[in-house]
Amino acid sequence: MDNYEYEWLPHLKQSIPIEARHNRTSLYTIALEGWRRGLKLSFHNVYDENNKILLKYSLKSDKRVHYFDESSGDKNTNEAFKICGDKSLTNKYLKKANVPIPNDKKFDIDTSIEEIITHVQELNFPLVVKPTDESSGRGVITNIKNQQELEESLTILRKQYNYKNIIIQEHVHGDEIRIYVLKDKVIAATNRLPANVIGDGKHTIAQLIDFKNEARKNVPHLHFRPIIVDRTLRRIVEEQGFTLESVLSKGKRLFVREISNISTGGDPIDVTDQLTNEQKQIAIDATKAIPGLTHCGVDMIIPKNSNGGVIIEVNTRPGIGSHLFPIRGKARDIPKAVIDYYFPETKNNKRNDNVYFDLQAVFDSVNDGYAMEVELQPCPQNQMHTFKWIVTSKLDVMNVYYYLRKLLIKNKCHGHFKSIAENKIEIVLCHENPDTINDVKTYIKNRTSQLQIEQLTEEDYDKPIKLGFRVFNGLNQMSQAELERQCYENKKQVRQHELSVQRLNRRIKLMEKSSSWRITKPLRAVMDIIKR
Repeated sequence: MDNYEYEWLPHLKQSIPIEARHNRTSLYTIALEGWRRGLKLSFHNVYDENNKILLKYSLKSDKRVHYFDESSGDKNTNEAFKICGDKSLTNKYLKKANVPIPNDKKFDIDTSIEEIITHVQELNFPLVVKPTDESSGRGVITNIKNQQELEESLTILRKQYNYKNIIIQEHVHGDEIRIYVLKDKVIAATNRLPANVIGDGKHTIAQLIDFKNEARKNVPHLHFRPIIVDRTLRRIVEEQGFTLESVLSKGKRLFVREISNISTGGDPIDVTDQLTNEQKQIAIDATKAIPGLTHCGVDMIIPKNSNGGVIIEVNTRPGIGSHLFPIRGKARDIPKAVIDYYFPETKNNKRNDNVYFDLQAVFDSVNDGYAMEVELQPCPQNQMHTFKWIVTSKLDVMNVYYYLRKLLIKNKCHGHFKSIAENKIEIVLCHENPDTINDVKTYIKNRTSQLQIEQLTEEDYDKPIKLGFRVFNGLNQMSQAELERQCYENKKQVRQHELSVQRLNRRIKLMEKSSSWRITKPLRAVMDIIKR
């Protein structure tokens, strides 16, 4: 995953706040594109049929207003949502339009497992079993090789996860490609490799997974999508003749998941330029086959050395983070294409790329019930003037901030105060007016004694600025919601390690009770003496 940032879109680098990295990358980047162009951005609090709060947003120009839900806009109709929300209904429309799909059969709750097995005799193994109304790979079981595995898979979905309606498809071998289609054009295509590690001849598989998870934190879309070590992962590793303590030879790639899904640790690889014209047309035809569908994500299986492929799913709200932040290949600017399509009058608008907005403030207002709608202040259309100081002070970061707080509010400054070491504070301030920045700098310099500043060093700062003002002091660099999610992920990993320790202890006890262990005890004692 080295040098993955090389071909990212420069105006999105350093512009995705932590709160947008957890399933909000699509929403944030499209809203950001419109806001930076000068469109009026508002977020709305909506309740679904289960009384769950949904966050939606609108963008407005002088000519029109459009409403968005994650990556989908109001040019996708309710009919399209209804069809794509049911995989079997989607397949019906695809078949009618002669779009290639795998051979499949659908079964509802009234069909028993025994009846299902009887009715799928005409399908060829291996098979794939999936619920009709799930997404993101949830509930999908792939590469089912025989009747026994099919029965076990159906039992898991029906009795353990309580899925009612199920589709069984023939498993098509090949690369699983997510293709983003807008109107009559393919905008992007990403190959989603299942979670994997590459050996270096030195480190264990467990260590390689840890290294890769750390690297994924540097990719906005992958930040909260680590490779989780669980029973399924261990089984897949062991089936290939390894354990987590095995050392892979240098350059050997080991897949530790079977499903090509980014949320379970998969790798997004851009392949837009590698698609054939026939493959692009299949994706476009799949989009056209669904009434009222204007833009979407199409999942296609492409066999090796093939010009064609088969469609396995059509998504009305596809995640676009993989297209924006691939770990290999060129990023594709889907937000620009979407805003160009919905607001063509803004194509030539000047875009201010050195600012971005605070999504957590929206969450805090809308999700907590403080407001049903939040309208953001317009994006500054002028270049922001910024300075950065490294200050050595006997005061802590909070005391320095409180001393200057009224000045910063009065002058409507943006930026942050950040504790970076003991007695060291990073101060970053920006404003549209350079005179205001100079006035603030002069004010601080004239009060070094009150602020107990011992040293003040000015440095260049060329990163985008999040509008508003915040103080970073240890853990509060993350929002409460993100801290809770991070705590949850950490607890999951701790639990996995505890289970591993328990399994190892059981194996040790069984080994100690074995006859071979007792017989070799004198030999081990001799070896210990020799080693000493």
